[in-house]
Amino acid sequence: MIQKFSRFVNTGSGLEKTLRLIQCVSQVVAALTESSALAVQLTTVKLQLALTRRYFRFFGFIDSFQRVSALLGGDGFSSVTGLIDLAKWTCFGLYFVLEDLTILHAMGVYAVPWNDRVMDQANTFWLYALSFSVVGSIWALLFSSPKQPAKVTKNEKAQEKVAPVHTTAASTLMKRVVVDGCDLLIPLELLAWWPTGDVVIGSTMMLSTLLTAQDIWTKLA
Repeated sequence: MIQKFSRFVNTGSGLEKTLRLIQCVSQVVAALTESSALAVQLTTVKLQLALTRRYFRFFGFIDSFQRVSALLGGDGFSSVTGLIDLAKWTCFGLYFVLEDLTILHAMGVYAVPWNDRVMDQANTFWLYALSFSVVGSIWALLFSSPKQPAKVTKNEKAQEKVAPVHTTAASTLMKRVVVDGCDLLIPLELLAWWPTGDVVIGSTMMLSTLLTAQDIWTKLA
């Protein structure tokens, strides 16, 4: 267990999820303890970890726009799923770019007067990206069907093998809906479109972090 945890935190994604979990726990405890000295300390922890995690996704726009490029060169406009993915990754890419523009301000290196406006736009694109992701997952759950071999109806054993694959895919999609649905509350809170408070935000962050960390954990040998 200790060796596996060591491998987990030594991966970029595993370390980021670990820091995110500490951040959301700190946020919840700080909100519950309110104006105590502990709350002030934990709020500092939360803010510092939030900044640290920005470094992990600094180049996230590269992967996002590569996905956009692949979709444009493939079936991006030929299917509903392609259109949703195209919109999702475009919004994610714009979110990463706009957030990166304010990194020096967040580090306290170079303050800019337009930080709040740019971050509002970044969080708006993040909200759109997560919304498209939820819609895409629900669409896939409702309208996608597993690809079965031609002789599956004549072979019961083949049917038994196909069903678990489809079940696993559906489970993955449902988990993605839950994760993105939880994370949707963060930009809604930041934009003040639907304020829910630190306890709710921290708790839903904790849930989405544990679910995504579980996927990373299970992939480790």
